[in-house]
Amino acid sequence: MRRTCPHTISIADDDRARIPFAIIGVLLLVSSIMIVSTLQTRTEPRIDRSTELAVDRGEAYAISELRHATVRATDTVVQSPVTTVDADMDGVLDDDSAFEDQTRLTILAEATAALDGREQTVGQGRTVEVSLPDVDDWSNDDDLESALESVTLKEDDGIMDVTIDGVEFTVRDADGNLETTVSRDITVSVGTTMMKLHERVEEYEAHLNKGMLDSIDDRKGYGYDLTKRLWPLVWGKAYYDRLVSDPGDRAFENVTPNDHTEVMANDARLTAQQEVFGTQDDYGNRVMAGPLLCLSYDLSDSALDLGETYDFDAIAADLHPDENVSTVDDLCAAGAVSPDGELPDMPTVEEIVAGMLENVDKNGTIQGHPFADMAMYEMEAGLGQGDLEDEMRAGLNETERFNEAYLEDYYDDVGNDRTDISDVEGKIDDLSALIDSLEGLREDAVEIDDANTVIDDVYTVNGELGTVSNSPSMDGLRHPVPTLPEEYNASNHTEADRTYYTTNTGIDASIDKVTEDNGDSSLGRSLVAVDIEVEMRYSTVREWNDTTTNSSVDVWESESRYANFTASFELDGEFAPDLEINPTGVDHILNHGGSTDAYVGSPTNWKDAAGEVTKEFFGQDFNSDSDFESWLSGKVGDIESTSDFEDAINYDSGFDEDIQLSPRSENTLHSHIVWNDLIEVHNETVTEIEPIEAEVMQMLTAESSPIREIDENVEEVEEKYVVDNVEFEDAPDVAKMEARQAYFDNIYEHIDEMASEHEKVTTGGGNLIDSLLGGFLDSVNEIINGPMDLLDEMLGSGEDLLQDEGGAEIDTPDVLNDVHVAVDGSPTYHSSQVAVNQTEVPAVRAEGDGPLEIDDEMDFAPMGSGYENEVGLPGFPLIPWPPLFYLQVDAWEIELEGEYARFEVEATSDDPSKVGSTTYVREDKDVTLETPNGTDLKLGSTDPISYENSQSILVVVPAPQFLPQGAPGVGDNQLGSDAPGEMCSPLWEEIGPDFDKTDPESKKNGCL
Repeated sequence: MRRTCPHTISIADDDRARIPFAIIGVLLLVSSIMIVSTLQTRTEPRIDRSTELAVDRGEAYAISELRHATVRATDTVVQSPVTTVDADMDGVLDDDSAFEDQTRLTILAEATAALDGREQTVGQGRTVEVSLPDVDDWSNDDDLESALESVTLKEDDGIMDVTIDGVEFTVRDADGNLETTVSRDITVSVGTTMMKLHERVEEYEAHLNKGMLDSIDDRKGYGYDLTKRLWPLVWGKAYYDRLVSDPGDRAFENVTPNDHTEVMANDARLTAQQEVFGTQDDYGNRVMAGPLLCLSYDLSDSALDLGETYDFDAIAADLHPDENVSTVDDLCAAGAVSPDGELPDMPTVEEIVAGMLENVDKNGTIQGHPFADMAMYEMEAGLGQGDLEDEMRAGLNETERFNEAYLEDYYDDVGNDRTDISDVEGKIDDLSALIDSLEGLREDAVEIDDANTVIDDVYTVNGELGTVSNSPSMDGLRHPVPTLPEEYNASNHTEADRTYYTTNTGIDASIDKVTEDNGDSSLGRSLVAVDIEVEMRYSTVREWNDTTTNSSVDVWESESRYANFTASFELDGEFAPDLEINPTGVDHILNHGGSTDAYVGSPTNWKDAAGEVTKEFFGQDFNSDSDFESWLSGKVGDIESTSDFEDAINYDSGFDEDIQLSPRSENTLHSHIVWNDLIEVHNETVTEIEPIEAEVMQMLTAESSPIREIDENVEEVEEKYVVDNVEFEDAPDVAKMEARQAYFDNIYEHIDEMASEHEKVTTGGGNLIDSLLGGFLDSVNEIINGPMDLLDEMLGSGEDLLQDEGGAEIDTPDVLNDVHVAVDGSPTYHSSQVAVNQTEVPAVRAEGDGPLEIDDEMDFAPMGSGYENEVGLPGFPLIPWPPLFYLQVDAWEIELEGEYARFEVEATSDDPSKVGSTTYVREDKDVTLETPNGTDLKLGSTDPISYENSQSILVVVPAPQFLPQGAPGVGDNQLGSDAPGEMCSPLWEEIGPDFDKTDPESKKNGCL
């Protein structure tokens, strides 16, 4: 028998999500559209289906054209992204979202040119015309702003959804009469790297401009990349100069010369590329070879004899094949080169710095209390050394452990009673401010808990699917099949149609939530009991006609069947699942009150836990069974299977979620934990932890770090204050003890981190340069801890930060396969001494000029650098903590500024259908948009990648009165003892295409 098929169903009404795919042009595109409408049972149609089909065909055409328009638009935008919006476009493009707004506007322009007013013939003389949101005047910002509101972009993991709202489809019959006008929102989804590239280039520029203090805080940024290079270099010079040099003839006139800063700044920029893009400029290693060799030669010539290991002249000849360059002096005078062929074996920064640091030889006492102070800082956000002094100094002075002189130096950022600061007092204001600002930094190398974290951990419930007494199930069958009545001859009747109906006929559900503990003090229990029964009616109507008379339907028969869907289960909760302490029980676990203490009044325990678990599982909470049934009634109308039933009730067999609760007054509880309890525990801990004595050479050679001996001393104190396996009165009581445990855990973490880094060096398992660069400066406390503590942080990590790790992939596994990124910065090497022109760097051009503008006379200054010595020779004496020995400190402010003539990032794919690449370009040029009416609309400009960054470098060396040999202290000998002393490179404040080559003289004093 032939079954009568229904009319064609439109894409818009089809709930099976038909999805077209296309792979297009420069981008690898995977696109989809799915518009879902709810099918409703209607007694009679309101639109002729053939008219609706015409609209669908027009919509399909519009989708295809919008997809092509998006491809063209994205390719245009990445070549000229707007970074500065033209004043006339302020109402159209927002400064904070200019790239996205430019993309939307370009897509609208491309789509309008391709679609607006286009008419398609769709059969039987019918036509459908497409109309996009109208832009009366493409030069009017109000018209553009209004039209742009109809374009929406959403990008997630490499998929960009483009939606144009209010696209009109007008259908006319063969005589031109209007049949209908329908407005629809058109959406396409394309796979593209443009947003990823934009984000990474924006991130790279932000990375280059991220200063030292912010970078050290999260260990990300150019400031930190510079720190990992400049700090070890300056410290190595200072220690050699202080401990080895002839007092009358210091090895280094200047420990921060601009030409040395230039080399480290360029190497740090290549590392910044590696960190942001996963790769760096292919020519980076080659352009770095010459400057790095000159730096190594300069350092070794001043302080270390590497002549037996490396033939500098032979290396120079290999790097520069010109016959006029045969010595390292010739090479360094000739400037940077990009050698061909295999790079020769050259000295490394690891060898240079390691050789300098071998001269450090001091004894010291390592106190345990600075680790406790560090742990206490981290338990309270914003707590600083001054706060601890206010709370503790008077009490510590009364102990036998610490005398007034020690405490004066320990807490004093500026000076002490043993030092005459009359000549330098005004010169160290910036140094004092720097120490103050650095004290709040967190150590990211270890996981640290604070009081807020403790409260969050205690007030957390882990919700899980518990006992399932009846998993979601169905007790019957679905639609029956009525048969032809016996009085009709089956051989003469043919089925004409069959219709199925699904109806919810009843819901019986209950949800019981536990709101009190009823004496149960365990941390895990059932919180919610759920019972659901849904009755569904499945009906079928069949129709037959008499084939002998060829009549219309003359027989119909209907039949119904009922099925019940049921589920019964519990939702369990475990309170404070991540506790470090191990309470055996907690009274009043769910009651609103619990034991009453003066510090909180009536503390809230885990109130509303059942409701929060309910909300997490079902998506909302319910106050009654009727609320629950009302919610179900809106979700169970189309249940055809157990799977549909599970979806309708949000049933998740793997439900396992941590849910955050709140105490009655978190601020009050926080204050009690920190200021009523921890501060007292900390005060006692500081006075009771015994210090350890260690020789510097022992610190350098011991297989097991002597620092670990502090652990045993801390454990003795911890046993007095952390009580485990006991009953607690309420949740705040648990939080107080958990905070004590976190405090001591933090102490151990800091001790272990320092000891582990130390052991990587002493056992030979660490890479010296990696330790020097990668483990440096976890927090400001390490800046002033003392030379050996600082070296422990710098020495002994496991990766080579100077190694190019190769290409990167953008993580878009569902869209783009193996997308690789290539970085090309021009110029690759940024000299601070000499400008470049178009003969050397083709990207050089005048401000706002395009890439085809040729001017051989145009000069471009890539980078300027300068420094200021803040204290001067011989440095300023202080006692750091932990107090290994008496020390002297000096500080340098190093400033950098730079700009790329052109910076581009290319993304490629290995997919066989890929025919090109996507290249995102940043350079100095104007950006215009070709409008659908053929005019050029100025959007703004693309700005070059530029950066400004600074370093505040503290150098601490043994003071002359404690270690009389060697030259006195630290400081800039080139400018004498006067401070501040300044010196800038020739290109300072001249970066970019406006460099004035008529004034090549180096900047002198007062340049910053």
